[in-house]
Amino acid sequence: MTTATMGAVVALAALTGCELTTETDPPETEDTPMTDETPAAEEALEAVGLPVPEADLTIGEGIVVSELDEWSLRVSFSADAGTVEEWLAEAFGESRGLTVPEDGMSLSQRLAPEEVTKGSRFLDGSNPEDPSASYAMLISPEGTEVLIALARTSR
Repeated sequence: MTTATMGAVVALAALTGCELTTETDPPETEDTPMTDETPAAEEALEAVGLPVPEADLTIGEGIVVSELDEWSLRVSFSADAGTVEEWLAEAFGESRGLTVPEDGMSLSQRLAPEEVTKGSRFLDGSNPEDPSASYAMLISPEGTEVLIALARTSR
């Protein structure tokens, strides 16, 4: 449990008059939702229903939109345009996203306007089997840089 989460729990317990006890967390299983731990890049991509690309992945903190976010992060990778196109075909079939008409557009709460550049392609969606796991993606105009903002929210 993070320090911020623990602080919120203690404050909530004090307000409601609940008594806190210390217990160990149950072991992580496939049925246990991810709550306090940020997944690895590959796990996050799989959680939102995207295939893992054949590229070196970089992971970073995402933009938190609400207190309902269980996790929010960014995964990015660079590859030649052919490799990116193959990955897009595997992930989306024929769809290649919408072309961004101008710099700085507000496309998603999970992407900062300064990241959005004219000529980039934008895709977003969620895992059909787990709609609480979603993504917003930008592909550079050259088709060689991919930024994916991923998040899972509480139901």
